[in-house]
Amino acid sequence: MADAFTIAVQSMQNDLQRLDTISQNVVNSTTPGYRRALTTPQTFGDVLQRTTLDGVSNAVSITLPAVSTVVDQSTGPLKSTGHALDVALDGDGYFELTTPQGLAYTRAGNFHLDDRGRLVSQDGYAVNGKGGDIVVSGKAPVTISAEGEVSEGDNVVGQLNIVAFADKHGLEKTATGLLKPTHADTQGKESQARVRTGFLEGSNVVPLREMVSMLETSRHFESQQKLFQGYDDQISTAIQKLGQF
Repeated sequence: MADAFTIAVQSMQNDLQRLDTISQNVVNSTTPGYRRALTTPQTFGDVLQRTTLDGVSNAVSITLPAVSTVVDQSTGPLKSTGHALDVALDGDGYFELTTPQGLAYTRAGNFHLDDRGRLVSQDGYAVNGKGGDIVVSGKAPVTISAEGEVSEGDNVVGQLNIVAFADKHGLEKTATGLLKPTHADTQGKESQARVRTGFLEGSNVVPLREMVSMLETSRHFESQQKLFQGYDDQISTAIQKLGQF
């Protein structure tokens, strides 16, 4: 009976994690370059390895697979903006940013210039060039070529550092929604992606699909609540009958 309670509670906890992930997807359905988060359970083999009881042969504790999150790497739709500093990537790769927590990566190319003349992301993080920060004086219009070269008038002042990773699923989201490698020693390589100036890549979230997933998860959570309540009622009845003896 205790195992049944454990399974019901773990199942509800997993559902709450799924609902949180779905909610984040819905909230960011209009965020440029946002990558949808997907929840996935551990494999049955991982569960058996994790739950084997120490010192007891051929015995396991009954648990449900934990839920982990992976990033959906499918591309989002391109939207024309006409802005000179809005860029999208045509191909596999990410823009590299410098954040207080280290290097991070994004497909969102809604850049602008800060008060120091640096090319920065929407959140103010410096956009890395192949030679460091990309800085302009503001004396001439700034343009970005298909090769990622940033020019001020006729002078090339830098080139976007666009990075690709061999393992696309080896990236995880940071608290700010950016991406970073799951393992710190993972090295990226130079990307061959082309730059589309005057475009932004939209989120790859489909709101209707997320709403369906939210409804399914909510229904599953409710069924586990009923299961939990049913077991609780059975235990209460058993205790009352035992008390009559």
